[in-house]
Amino acid sequence: MELTSSHAIQGIMVLATVAGGYAVVKSNLARVMGDLEDFMKRYEKQKSIFDARLDDAESQRAVFTSQIDVLKEINSVSALEHRNREIATLQAEVKVLRNQVEHLNNIHNGNHPDTTK
Repeated sequence: MELTSSHAIQGIMVLATVAGGYAVVKSNLARVMGDLEDFMKRYEKQKSIFDARLDDAESQRAVFTSQIDVLKEINSVSALEHRNREIATLQAEVKVLRNQVEHLNNIHNGNHPDTTK
């Protein structure tokens, strides 16, 4: 097989085509890498915003759970029974004290002896 100038021209054209393809691929790859980097930045920003919102929601949920537990304890049957007994005791003591004050008022009846003599 003999190499002619047409073969040389075809070889040069093949090399030029491969070099052009390489340049196109390199250019497109650089653009794709840049796009991927931009996407990753946007993704990380959105992820951090979402994580912050999720943390806030979890924190609020923990607060609500704690508040519900406190209210549940306050309104439990044993706590209500204890509170009702305390109130009944206080009411009985107030009644006794009122009776004592009324008795003392009746004894005293508002008259003071003259101490200037």
